[in-house]
Amino acid sequence: MANNVIGQFRDEFEDTVTEATQDFKDSVGEAIEQGMQSVSSPQMTPQQLQQKQQENQQKEVDRQKQLAYTRNWLSDLKAAQEKVRAENKQKEQQRLQAQQEEKQVSEMKKEEKKKKPVNPAVAYAGKAEFKRGVGG
Repeated sequence: MANNVIGQFRDEFEDTVTEATQDFKDSVGEAIEQGMQSVSSPQMTPQQLQQKQQENQQKEVDRQKQLAYTRNWLSDLKAAQEKVRAENKQKEQQRLQAQQEEKQVSEMKKEEKKKKPVNPAVAYAGKAEFKRGVGG
């Protein structure tokens, strides 16, 4: 009975291995066949070669045009950025100059006030009572 089970197992195993091997051979054969077909593709005629070269040249021309367009766009963008930077710098300088002028004007006004002789009668006019010493 043990021999019968072992024999049955061996027969099933052989059948399974044989099927798997056959499937593997088929797959490998198909892969080799496809590889051979892709390597030995039919030769193109001179017209087809010429057409292919023309297409490649046209693609290259189009690519060069696109590159030129992109370069022009980038240079225009760079110029615009430089213009904006220059304008901003000029505005900042004008703002700083105006601020400096305001500061100078306010300092000049302070100096003028200090240099002006103060008339005591005018200085005290309109003010409430001042006490200046005895009896005042």
